[in-house]
Amino acid sequence: MWLKAAGVEGIDSQRGPVFNSSGHALQAAIQGEGVVLGSSILADYDIAAGRLVRPFAFSLPADLAYYVVCPPKSLQKPKVKAFREWLMAEVTRDPEK
Repeated sequence: MWLKAAGVEGIDSQRGPVFNSSGHALQAAIQGEGVVLGSSILADYDIAAGRLVRPFAFSLPADLAYYVVCPPKSLQKPKVKAFREWLMAEVTRDPEK
């Protein structure tokens, strides 16, 4: 999808290693194994730390999301509230700080 949206032709996107985990794909790129198409949210920390670079300014918005779910009455439990607050703080945190 990214190659097509960027107008790139002549690249076989099925060639090369395949990872079941975004974390493993990013780690392979950090170790110099190649280039990875990945989520900026997952890569931002390593980009800020200088372990990865973003070779192209072009990005493609993802239609995917993560959800945390629980039974409605669990929302008032202190552990659940604390986890939710921590998680929201983490996803909105500036990766450069």
